Amino acid sequence: MLNRKVIAQNITNLTDARYFAAWGVDYLSFNTIPDSEYQISPEKISEIKEWVEGPHTLIETNALDFDELADGLILSNIYSSLPIVKDTFFRISFDDLLKGLPGGKYISKINDDQIDTLAKIPKDDLLGVDVYFDISDLDLSKLNKLPNFGIVIQGGEEEKVGVKSFDDLDELYETLMA
Repeated sequence: MLNRKVIAQNITNLTDARYFAAWGVDYLSFNTIPDSEYQISPEKISEIKEWVEGPHTLIETNALDFDELADGLILSNIYSSLPIVKDTFFRISFDDLLKGLPGGKYISKINDDQIDTLAKIPKDDLLGVDVYFDISDLDLSKLNKLPNFGIVIQGGEEEKVGVKSFDDLDELYETLMA
């Protein structure tokens, strides 16, 4: 079992979806934003979901599309006045995190330089806030400095259909199993 909550984002193929589901990640995230390099169609999402069990499904979108495809959403804007009825995460900057946030679920990128700043935030400032850090710019040796936070990892392209090397992710998996 993984030692923290994990979102595998930008899933574009069945190979990634099955690999991360086997890890036991909490969420698989599919990006439907039209100008994203990871954009995937609702039909492809449905096709992948038929072959994967376990993780909840998140749809990254710029609109409040409460689609039957997803258990939740990842939004780039905080819609504070609208009732949100699904599991919803909001993408924010690290600077926004430092300013303080209302209760909710958030995703923020973090890099090596920001780790020390994070340690200085009083724990009371993060009560009721569920933060997941995108660790794509983080040295894995610093991952242990993110206790009690979820992480976001990245899917990627297949070498060819059904073939992909996961060597870089296998090291992360071993770290998360410790």
